[in-house]
Amino acid sequence: MARSSLLVRFSGWKHEDRAPVPNGGVKQVIQDASWRRRSLASLSRKLSPRLKPTLPAPAVAQNAPHVAPLFDDVEAEPQCPYQRPVEQIRQEEYPHMNQGTYLDHSGATIYAHSTIHRTTDRLLTNLYGNPHSANHPAQLSGDTVDAVRLQTLRFLGADPAHFDLVFTANATAAIKLVADAFRDLAERTRAGSFWYGYHREAHTSLVGVRELVGPARRDHHQQQQQPREQHRCFEGDADVEAWLRGSPSGISDDDGRVSSLGLFAYPGQSNLTGRRLPLSWAGRLRAAGRGRARPDLRDTYTLLDAAALAMTSPMAAVFADPDAAPDFVCLSFYKVFGFPDLGGLVVRRESGHILALRKYFGGGTVSMVSTVGGAWHMSKALESGGGGGGAGSEEEHGGGGGAALHEGLEDGTLPFHSIMALGEAIVVHAELYGPMENVSAHTTALVRRMYLGMRALRYANGHPVCKIYEEEEDDGEGVGSSTGYGDAERQGATVAFNVFRADGGYESYATVERLANERGVYVRSGGICCPGGLYAALQYEPWQLHRARSAGHHCGPNGLSLINELPTGVVRASLGAMSTAQDVERFLAFLHEAFVARTDSAYASSNDEDHNDDHEVNEDAVETGRVVPEQLNGVVAAAVSEVVLPAPACCPSA
Repeated sequence: MARSSLLVRFSGWKHEDRAPVPNGGVKQVIQDASWRRRSLASLSRKLSPRLKPTLPAPAVAQNAPHVAPLFDDVEAEPQCPYQRPVEQIRQEEYPHMNQGTYLDHSGATIYAHSTIHRTTDRLLTNLYGNPHSANHPAQLSGDTVDAVRLQTLRFLGADPAHFDLVFTANATAAIKLVADAFRDLAERTRAGSFWYGYHREAHTSLVGVRELVGPARRDHHQQQQQPREQHRCFEGDADVEAWLRGSPSGISDDDGRVSSLGLFAYPGQSNLTGRRLPLSWAGRLRAAGRGRARPDLRDTYTLLDAAALAMTSPMAAVFADPDAAPDFVCLSFYKVFGFPDLGGLVVRRESGHILALRKYFGGGTVSMVSTVGGAWHMSKALESGGGGGGAGSEEEHGGGGGAALHEGLEDGTLPFHSIMALGEAIVVHAELYGPMENVSAHTTALVRRMYLGMRALRYANGHPVCKIYEEEEDDGEGVGSSTGYGDAERQGATVAFNVFRADGGYESYATVERLANERGVYVRSGGICCPGGLYAALQYEPWQLHRARSAGHHCGPNGLSLINELPTGVVRASLGAMSTAQDVERFLAFLHEAFVARTDSAYASSNDEDHNDDHEVNEDAVETGRVVPEQLNGVVAAAVSEVVLPAPACCPSA
């Protein structure tokens, strides 16, 4: 396959040259803390393994605002995976994060100072031109873009011999590029449409692809028949597994055959809860389509939304085996590095012909265009060998070599300054954190610390403060189900939750975010652009969705947080590579101060004015996230010694 000169220059890079993934892959299992009690096991036995809210452990302990010295860790503190303590990295590279406690890394993580300084230095010492020109400044831009493209593929663990990278504005733009190509190709088939399947946990941008599917063509004697389903929402992992094992899919062609052109899309990690989905589906689907038993899957391709997954997880497992890798993978680089604001689409070269057959073409994606004597053009994507056919003859679309697949897909002038900045961001990220396995280990330990602290929070009457949404698995010992927090294969660095009031009712998620914002704790609340996952987590029935719609609810800050005392969204806290134990402690301190301490203080005031001061929390201590037992109410202080939390990697106790 033809590639640019720079790509050819680097073509000697081999897959095995990458740093090997440690034994056990990305799985970073943090052993369960010893605080789980028999009462929790009894509760767990009553819980089913399906998606559901997780109630805190029944222990009365309220540990949230405490710092590590108050924890009697029974395990040795994990060795720091970074070369330097994360607190030192934060002080030197992220002083701008001192403005608050940032816990919205799933939206966008924070950029390092060195990334900005290095980018600025290159901009001030080099002359960059439009890469579509041929002068020296333009050639510098073009060479830089090609080099960063290769650098990014290496960072992802994707062999350039088998994968290409298309730069996009964001992950949504990458998804739309794939969707448009499938729509255009489907219109040329006898069925006139393609089948689309997506997982319940799909981001809104993946769900939107269903609107491009369109109805299958039918002749005049079929007009009374109901059209066959053109898109399908898989209700969960088990639904996907059943489909892969043999449930029929596809569109009925006019002569009774099955038109197998299809696209199956799913996220590598839920944007809502942080749950990680199986990466094996792409390879299994391709293998099934090659067999005789599943002809309907022969031309069904896979699209993996890795925007959330790539933030804190190494991607080598996704691309290690090109034959089992997804056909298309979309990414958001600002979720990994904070800056620049770029997205990307990694394309499996053997599947590139699908994109090459799209209709639209922009500047830079064609080698010749006719506007007189007929409407025809020569696509660089087709010249790359990424595909053939389509509307018109071979002369109209070209067939020569010389172009790379991405050249026919990146419409207009690339954001070459931002791409240059991406290269600097990759270098800085590696210098600060090393391989992504380190980031995975650090964030996995840290989010488990957050999870355990939230579970332990309780009001004075024993009622839990937080309702955490997660999907549990059977622990194999017949005592219930086990959490994914602490297991990087199953769970990312994200917690989705709602807050209970002391009386058992729900606090508005908008109120939670407002109170957090006032105290400098930055989280996200609402539907989190994950409608299917949200409704499953909240256990909404279709009629309840219609009721919410009739009541005037909609996504956004002006939506209704509660309808008939039931939440319409969640609060999400997410961690990043530079998050620290103090971030977690301040978050837990906020929950205690804003809800537990406030409620307990009001209760005490109404029952015993003389003891009101015993239930107040020192504001200075809450501000720093360091609240000692003597500053908490009696119930909390008595239970502190019963709580055991593991100290996360890279986060000293003091």
